[in-house]
Amino acid sequence: MTMFFAMAMFAFVTSISPGPVNILATVTGANFGYSRTVPHILGATIGFVSILFLLGLGFAQVISSSLVITKALTYLGGVFLLYLAYKVATIHEINADNSVSGSAPSLSQGILCQWLNPKAWIVSLSGISVFFNTGDVVSSDLMIFCFIFFIVCYASISIWAIVGLTIGTTLKKSKHYKIFNITMGGLLALSVVYVFFLSL
Repeated sequence: MTMFFAMAMFAFVTSISPGPVNILATVTGANFGYSRTVPHILGATIGFVSILFLLGLGFAQVISSSLVITKALTYLGGVFLLYLAYKVATIHEINADNSVSGSAPSLSQGILCQWLNPKAWIVSLSGISVFFNTGDVVSSDLMIFCFIFFIVCYASISIWAIVGLTIGTTLKKSKHYKIFNITMGGLLALSVVYVFFLSL
């Protein structure tokens, strides 16, 4: 029971902390509302848990021992997330009926966002190394770890989306949305740079 509590605390601290996925959830919540943010939340949760599961099955050893794969994930992820930062900063202005032009991130984009997110790989590798002995992962414990992360990750990203939704209610004019989106796009870009240097 103590181990599962430790897993839950690890999942919460790493999931609730600022990062590309959470920033994107905040922006989407502010611009499109919570319901249209759900595909991104679910996709990001599935994406992260799938990484965690694969690493737990032994892929972690492949990643850790291959500098080429590590660098490829870092650079591809950095480019993709910087592209997302640009998209966030240039979300269309609100229309006359107070709706926002453009589309919210889809389920598949949420999954891809995690698979190309250096933070997701760093956290997953850390979790597997902390809670499991290399080459001695018990499948039932891994499934429990993944289940805990699924619940906590979904809830944490939802909190960021709700924060965005709350912020969105205070943005009354088109220029307010523009300033908010540019600011969040900049923060997303900075978070990408920060995570990139952590992975070096």
